[in-house]
Amino acid sequence: MHYLYYWVVLLALCSCNGGKTARQEQTGTAVSENRREQVKYVNSLKWITPEKNRSFRFGEELRVEFENKDRFPIDSSAVYLNGRPVARLDAGTRTFTLPIPATRAGRQTLKIVAWHPDNRQGLLSTTIEVKPDKAPVRCSYRVVNTYPHDPRAYTQGLIYRDGYMYEGTGQCGESSIRKIDMKTGNILSVLTIDSQFFGEGITVFKDKIYQLTWRSRKGFVYDLKTFSPESSFSYNTEGWGITTVGDRLVMSDGSHKLYHVAPSSFHITKEVEVYDHNGPVEQLNELEYIDGLVWANVWLSDRIVAIDPESGVVKYELDLTRLLSASERAKLDENDEVLNGIAWNPEKRTFYLTGKRWPKLFEVQVSLNP
Repeated sequence: MHYLYYWVVLLALCSCNGGKTARQEQTGTAVSENRREQVKYVNSLKWITPEKNRSFRFGEELRVEFENKDRFPIDSSAVYLNGRPVARLDAGTRTFTLPIPATRAGRQTLKIVAWHPDNRQGLLSTTIEVKPDKAPVRCSYRVVNTYPHDPRAYTQGLIYRDGYMYEGTGQCGESSIRKIDMKTGNILSVLTIDSQFFGEGITVFKDKIYQLTWRSRKGFVYDLKTFSPESSFSYNTEGWGITTVGDRLVMSDGSHKLYHVAPSSFHITKEVEVYDHNGPVEQLNELEYIDGLVWANVWLSDRIVAIDPESGVVKYELDLTRLLSASERAKLDENDEVLNGIAWNPEKRTFYLTGKRWPKLFEVQVSLNP
């Protein structure tokens, strides 16, 4: 019995010690893995090329060259463009050349990550500017019809739906949304918004009208049929133009950017910089999405540009200097009452164009060929 007792105690002790040892080994392994994951970042790299903010064009070769400090030899390194890996370099390579992809215009981030002995890592980043390699195609157009337009309407947004024109107007105390009989120009329905707000662009999404305001950083949602206010939303920029692109909205703020926005939360999901071959296209205003492109008025000009909403590249442009007659233009304030308002008739495949306090609404056919 005594022997049996001693054997039981001995087995129990061994079991306890074995469990403790296992826990110690597990803990030790975890500590060891954590140590391996602890990277020490060091100032070990220096750019040779490209220079910061240097401009490139699509297809142009980008030469990446860097050097490391002597006390930080390199085991390997990697090149990233806009967060995506484009090359893995061995210990002896410090250069890499790639053609600029025609996928995105504007400012882009180039980064080098270098791995050094003793779990050290060097990081290096810079910014370059990328422009399209081709000028926008100059479109031609012809006027096929004209309609009356309220010369008091400070046009900020224009939408065509089911034979009617919906218009958003601006100026504090004058801002509204309207439903208009196109043939007569008569206003069928109108909702004037609070005088503290300066109305801007409008769009229709799932039978709701979304309306921006200029500097209040607040927008409104209305029922399309009744104009009944339903909700409001906020944003952190100025509000200029807005359009519907599939299941999202795209808005402008007077800069050279387009903002992709979730309709439910109005959170910005993507920012796109708009460029033509000369550089950024500023003062983007009223927007309309047509056949995969966002058409935009360029404020204080008679120019409309057609933009790829994913890459930001201006594909086409319209010069509408002669849309109004000289006598009609002479009656307008050239610094304020400018071209603004684009709507699309998908059945007839025609554009409707007007301006702030213009006397006419023009229906035009646009050819994408010069």
